Amino acid sequence: MPRLLLIVSTVLLALALPAAEASDDQAALILGNWLTEPRDGIIEISLASDGSYQGRIVGGNDPQRLDQHNPDPARRGQTLLGQIILRGMRYDGEGKWSAGTIYDPDSGRTYQCRLQRLDAERLQVRGFLGISLLGRSQLWTRYLGDSMTLPAAAPKP
Repeated sequence: MPRLLLIVSTVLLALALPAAEASDDQAALILGNWLTEPRDGIIEISLASDGSYQGRIVGGNDPQRLDQHNPDPARRGQTLLGQIILRGMRYDGEGKWSAGTIYDPDSGRTYQCRLQRLDAERLQVRGFLGISLLGRSQLWTRYLGDSMTLPAAAPKP
């Protein structure tokens, strides 16, 4: 009987490993640089030390822009470049991530966040308060450029 239990356990483990490996491969497809929808920022999504996914501002159209709307007055003098704005994202499977937050430097607010990889080049980013219906989405596109400095935004009328 113990031998049969060992064989069954080994078979179940062998079947589970490829599924976990495939899940890890799918989760890793989010890694890399993404251009935000207003085309004014480049976010690098990477794996954090705790196994979650995070996003850091690595480029944009105003590299010297300060975090002037941050609720912490001590941080308002810091540049946005290099700051982590996407935190704690966990892979749910089927090209979706959740359980994290996203910081909006335009408002200084932090929102719950969900991500969905639509295809190899497009990522839907949804920030919301409480329930997903109370939020907004952006479509980020994969950024393959060499320069981390984007053209300056046109002045607002």
